Formats: sequence, structure tokens, C-alpha cells
Amino acid sequence: MELRSILMSTKVGDVTLKSVPIIKPTDTLAHTTSEMRQYRHGCALVCVEGKLHAIITERDILKYLSKHSDLEIPIQQIMTAQPRTVKEDDTLFSAVRLMDEGGYRRLPVINPNNEPLGIVDVKTVTHFLVEHFPSAVYNQAAQTQLIPQRREGA
Repeated sequence: MELRSILMSTKVGDVTLKSVPIIKPTDTLAHTTSEMRQYRHGCALVCVEGKLHAIITERDILKYLSKHSDLEIPIQQIMTAQPRTVKEDDTLFSAVRLMDEGGYRRLPVINPNNEPLGIVDVKTVTHFLVEHFPSAVYNQAAQTQLIPQRREGA
């Protein structure tokens, strides 16, 4: 089966969604980063009364830390409010397209009540593709073989 067909027929809910920390907008940056480390994931979902409100990623944190050092600020000052989301019944193709167009590495997956179910990320999609196209993935040349070792031509 071709790639597009597989991505169009697979729903986001069919892949293994990543669990990430659920935090509040008033939680500190220190608490948030601690939770992210514990989950071993580069983002956390910010919820208010169980509903998705925002996302905070390592990009947000690094951007903040490049200019500031206060880890006790509430994350509501640096989170990304109203993030783009997908639902379980969206196709994996639409999720990949949204990731590509928006430059996102992670998308929150929500149910119809805007409650978070997890994250679909680039790593999840990659693992899915490896399962369906192992020979195409495993038969690629090593990076060192792709770089010319000596100059060619005149």
C-alpha cells in the first residue's frame, strides 16, 4: 500500500499517543520542567478545569531562558495559548500536514469536549512509518556514506 493511502486511512487514535504532563497556568517554570523530565517528554499540556488551554514546549522554555533566569515565573507568561490540535478521528495525513505547515513537532489530541487525550508527535509518526515501510527505512545508506569523502569533478 502506498504511503498516502496508509496515512489517509489511519486515524490519529489508531497510533500510540504519548502521555505528557498536565499542568495549570499558574504552575511555575521549575515545576513544569520537573514534570517534563519525569515524563521524559519535551512538552506539557496546560489545562483549566480539565480542558486544554495551552501547550508549553522545550522551545518556549529555551526561548525564555535565553533572556531570563527566573524559574519561579508562572508558565502562563511563556506558554502557547490555544494551540493547534487534532482529534482521534482525524487522519494521520491531516496531522502530518498540520505539523508540516505549522512547523509543529507535537500536536495535542483532544476529544470533542476539548479534554486532552495525549500528544501525537513526529517520533510517533516516524515509528508508525517504520512499522509499515521497514525495508524503505532500514535500507537507507548511513549518513557517512551519503557525504562525499573526496572532491569529484574538475
